[in-house]
Amino acid sequence: TGEEDDTPASAITKDEAIAVIDPESVEDTSSNGNSDITLYSIGTSLCLSSCLVTVGGILTKRLLPSTSSLPLISLLTVASATIFPTFFSGLVSSGAALGVLVMQMFFAVSGAAGSMKQVFQQAPSLFLFSALQIGVHFVCLLLLGKVVFRLDGRDLFLASNANVGGPTTAAAMAKGKQWPRRVLPALLIGVLGYATATAVALALGPILVRLL
Repeated sequence: TGEEDDTPASAITKDEAIAVIDPESVEDTSSNGNSDITLYSIGTSLCLSSCLVTVGGILTKRLLPSTSSLPLISLLTVASATIFPTFFSGLVSSGAALGVLVMQMFFAVSGAAGSMKQVFQQAPSLFLFSALQIGVHFVCLLLLGKVVFRLDGRDLFLASNANVGGPTTAAAMAKGKQWPRRVLPALLIGVLGYATATAVALALGPILVRLL
């Protein structure tokens, strides 16, 4: 009847095995099509995000006038998505697309305002101090996180990014590396750093100035 194929029906190619070996890199495609990008979903995402930002800003001025509005905005967003998961699930694709677009604009504007030449000419000591600071931070992070506590390397890299660059760059890294389940945690840990470390740094600054 002809030569039979010895390859099992469940066999997969090498490329397919690589594609599914990391569950973090597999996007959720089990939705019923409600997350498609449409004019309605884009308009709803923009309207909803504007409302959340506005309400978060108002609450921050009323409750915590001396702090950033990012923590309350993030809290409102997470709480809303938790309370109304069905509604927000239909905005996943459009929200992600708009978020990536805005983040790229943020990076472009931030980069256009900087100049490496001016940094080396006017503040070379500041550049060396920052490089030393980041180097010590990264070494300690790997030694404690990877060797002592044996944490996942992806979590360590995102934590380092959130610590150095903030929530925007950390979330962008998680999205760019196809780690969808880590986008929100990276964003939240960066916001937590803004909410806590900024106050500590502002209080520590005058003390260091007096000591120097």
